[in-house]
Amino acid sequence: MKYFQFILLIMLGVSVLAEENSGVDILIEKSEGNLWKLVYQMDRSTSRIGFVRNPDASRIERWKPLSLDFEMVSIDGDEYLVRKDRASFERAEILLTPTYKHLKKDYAPFSPYSNGGNLIYTGRLFACIEKCSDEITSWKVSMKIPPGEYMVVGGQVYTGATSWIDRDSGMNVYVGTQKPVEERSFIAVIDDGLPDGIRLSLNSDIPKLIAYFERKLGKNSGEKPVLYASYAQVDGNDYQGGTLPNQIFMHWNWNDFDEKLSEPNFVSDIIWFFAHEVAHFHQEGKDKVLSEDVRDSWLHEGNAGWLAASALLDLYPNFEKYVYAKVDKFRASCSNGLKKFSLVEAANHGRFDLYYSCGLLIHRAIDQSLQEKSNGSASIYSLWRNYREEIESGGEKGIKSFFKIVENETSRELVEVIRQLVSRKLANPEATLEKLSQVI
Repeated sequence: MKYFQFILLIMLGVSVLAEENSGVDILIEKSEGNLWKLVYQMDRSTSRIGFVRNPDASRIERWKPLSLDFEMVSIDGDEYLVRKDRASFERAEILLTPTYKHLKKDYAPFSPYSNGGNLIYTGRLFACIEKCSDEITSWKVSMKIPPGEYMVVGGQVYTGATSWIDRDSGMNVYVGTQKPVEERSFIAVIDDGLPDGIRLSLNSDIPKLIAYFERKLGKNSGEKPVLYASYAQVDGNDYQGGTLPNQIFMHWNWNDFDEKLSEPNFVSDIIWFFAHEVAHFHQEGKDKVLSEDVRDSWLHEGNAGWLAASALLDLYPNFEKYVYAKVDKFRASCSNGLKKFSLVEAANHGRFDLYYSCGLLIHRAIDQSLQEKSNGSASIYSLWRNYREEIESGGEKGIKSFFKIVENETSRELVEVIRQLVSRKLANPEATLEKLSQVI
């Protein structure tokens, strides 16, 4: 029987992947009429399946078991799928609600496109036998879609059906009739229903930003980055932007875009967001070079922020006022935050934003010092390439290696000022920030 299933998968054009140990295989099937069915197949009988992500109890309202024998329940804040008679089972089928739902501190399960397409967030579907634990980090997922539609999975465009091993936080998968734009270095699905002012900007600015960072930092060595912008055109006032590995996405769940376009900086903020995230794609080299220590987040977030600012200043001269107003805003935010606690403690106080604001100022100062010392031949880009080479040659990820390179290429004095900003609660952070901008 297993041999027959193997041959059948090949005939269907489905990628056959090794079994993983989550115990729950996931099939997502879209059919005509925008019907989304979710099938869980367990490798052994269980009395319930639990889920990795439980920000609220909305599965109870939005997930409809196709059999009356099943129900969704909430126990101690977590959701489970069970049989009503609490008997064991090995398979369950559910009808999903393919509309946008705001989830606190989580990604929306669906982000609809105006023409009927959708992003579906796979992390919302991750399930485990009995209850999920931190040890389970991968799932076998399969998807089938109707004829005439496309899906984008892991930097590849497919039709019909495919399978993959999904990991960690999951990914957004596009399904719809709008054909993805597939270029040499990226894939994009920018909603055709977006107002011209946004749609044309994204379609031209994203390739321009990717080409810019490729010139400065080299081609991204991983899978193609995928960029999504969806517009539901429904009554509402919510929007969401975010990132997942090799993905940038933004969704607008409203229908008054023309009014939003008249707001100051609305379009500029969107371009800044995409520039920052595209910079992240190009920070990595052949290997992963970013530290996973949250206390080091100022290193990659600040770097991406200043790279975004530099790109906008180079590519769009009319952005100068916008960029420097943002820098001033970051300076005020950083200064106020460092009066209360050190930068390394920011995450513990719910102030992750300080890694962006203070980090940008640090990288800006490094860039200015490099350019002045080298008469313009060195910059934050050349320094970051040297940092990547250090890690790829066996150096330690994070600030230890980064500081070594900064000191070699600028000065010990500058590194000491940066250390103060990073590691200390400051009585007068404005004075330290001023010193940061003056040290060469």
